Amino acid sequence: MLKNNKVNAVIAFLAAVLLWVYVVGQVNPSTTGKLTGIPIVFAGEDDLAENDLALVDPGTITVDITIRGDRSDVRKVIANKDRVTAVADVSGLAKGEHNVTLDITVPSSVDLQKSSVEEVTITIDDRISKDIPVEISYEGAFEDTQKPGNVSIHPETITATGAAATVNSIDHMHAVVNADELSEQQVNLTKTVRPVDANGLEVGHVSLSNTQVQITAGLLATKTLPLYVETTSDSADGYEVTNVDAPSSVTLEGPLSVLNELTQIEAEPIDVSGLKEDATVDLTLLLPDSVTLVEPEKPQATIHIAEAEGKTWTYDAAEIVIDDLAEEYTATIAEQTIKVTVKAEKTTLDTLKKSDIVLHVSAAGLEAGEQEVALTQISNLDAGWVTINPETVTLTITAAEEEDSGTDEETDNESTGE
Repeated sequence: MLKNNKVNAVIAFLAAVLLWVYVVGQVNPSTTGKLTGIPIVFAGEDDLAENDLALVDPGTITVDITIRGDRSDVRKVIANKDRVTAVADVSGLAKGEHNVTLDITVPSSVDLQKSSVEEVTITIDDRISKDIPVEISYEGAFEDTQKPGNVSIHPETITATGAAATVNSIDHMHAVVNADELSEQQVNLTKTVRPVDANGLEVGHVSLSNTQVQITAGLLATKTLPLYVETTSDSADGYEVTNVDAPSSVTLEGPLSVLNELTQIEAEPIDVSGLKEDATVDLTLLLPDSVTLVEPEKPQATIHIAEAEGKTWTYDAAEIVIDDLAEEYTATIAEQTIKVTVKAEKTTLDTLKKSDIVLHVSAAGLEAGEQEVALTQISNLDAGWVTINPETVTLTITAAEEEDSGTDEETDNESTGE
């Protein structure tokens, strides 16, 4: 009897399983299913555009729905929810705010039971176009001394068209360049742009004249080097350069291989001729073609001029004394202008006169012919110093007997009547 009960139990279990398989596989009972995040799309925007209107960006809005149908059909729809659409038709609407009923469509194999929202609130605004600048951001890490440089973007602006409120919320068109895409050599990149607001959030529901830009960029290094500045010419007579106040260093950017060859930077020499007072001048730096100045943006130097504590006189050849000339010679000095400058305390300069400084040359030991001899000066100057420019003159020495014989010959000719 017990054995028969166990057999009956097994038979009953198998029968239940077979019945369940039959119900699921053959009868396929009705069930419900839920789909979430169905995107809401908008129809009729072309109609708005014909009236110079546009839909203000509604952001990303979705709807959740519940469907009913045979279990297998419900499963198929849930697995492929792209077959479900939620449409808001904005055609024919005027400028302003509107509530638009959703038209939700599901496959014919299932029925729509309910939706999380039945209508959406949207705003219609004037349709405008506006040129928006393109900006680049960089992702990834650069070396401490390197950064992107020589960057060009084409096009530099992109036209965005849409509702005025939406277009005016766009801050710039955003393109992203990865640090590992750049090298010391210039590279050309094609990048997709996104319209973003001032917070970097993407702005939707606008059309763009371009969705991509061409970016040319390279990797530049920066380096700070000492700056060398010099002056040329002399300041006005009686004035001198006391100091040149210029930046001690400059920061440059360029290819690392070029910067590594530089040890200092020179500026074009500053012409101070004729200056009688302080002056500030722009500096022109002598840089390699591939190197540009970063800081200071506009290098300048201030030339400090002060009235010289000195006096300068001009002498000619006739004012030079020739010393130690042998009796059998005569001598002349080639005509030229000599400048004598005396630097001393102001009290000394105030009483000093040109006649107090006498120029001399020595002919000691010199024979006939042209000689380059040094100029010296004799004065009773107790303190200070004297500079002579030029420091030498040309001395021509002639034998005196040559001149005398010429004179005697003329006398003899006269006495003979020749």
